[in-house]
Amino acid sequence: MYYLSPEVMRYLQQVNECLQYQNQQIQQLNEYIQYQNEQIKQLNDKMDGLMKEISDMKKKPSSEPSMVRNEYKFDLLKVEKLEGTLNIGINPNAKDSDSSIDEYSVGQSVSTPSSDDTSSSPDYEGVQSQVDDYFSSDAYRALEYYEQMYQNPLDEPYRKFIIEDVKKQIDKRIQYYMAKMGSDRNHNAIFEEVKRDIERTFEAFIKNLPRRDGGF
Repeated sequence: MYYLSPEVMRYLQQVNECLQYQNQQIQQLNEYIQYQNEQIKQLNDKMDGLMKEISDMKKKPSSEPSMVRNEYKFDLLKVEKLEGTLNIGINPNAKDSDSSIDEYSVGQSVSTPSSDDTSSSPDYEGVQSQVDDYFSSDAYRALEYYEQMYQNPLDEPYRKFIIEDVKKQIDKRIQYYMAKMGSDRNHNAIFEEVKRDIERTFEAFIKNLPRRDGGF
């Protein structure tokens, strides 16, 4: 019978714990991939349905010319990817009463000032620096806060994915508030508006995201 020293036993235990942790990470990744595939399938089914409706409309005879405006609204969480979030949930043209974060209107336009007017100004660079600092630290804490509030925790890769996708779209938001405030603008006021919009987007996304345990 072989005798293993305490040091070897501790080492083997550490290796075993490491392997268990890796297996958990792989399982979470597999679940996430499966979930994404389901969302893609649902979206493809919806697109097939829309294409059929368009085809049927073209086949119908019309006695007089008419203009048909179709506005298709998708639940943000069925689309899943946060692409376009800042055009969805924090639309610069929306009033406070209708700034819904959980709807996406296809073809929706967002008016923002020309980037040449603001992106090179000291004010813009100052706000952008504040926002970058926020995304590096407090944004993660804000997202985790809403995860706890709605009992819908995310894994770290998914959390990073959400934050990075919102971050890529934030420049137009800064430009909008700079133009809106005009000569009265200041770094902190613009930053607080942008920060508020980001956190509203986080909250709406987590609030409506289907839970992995089947809840909602």
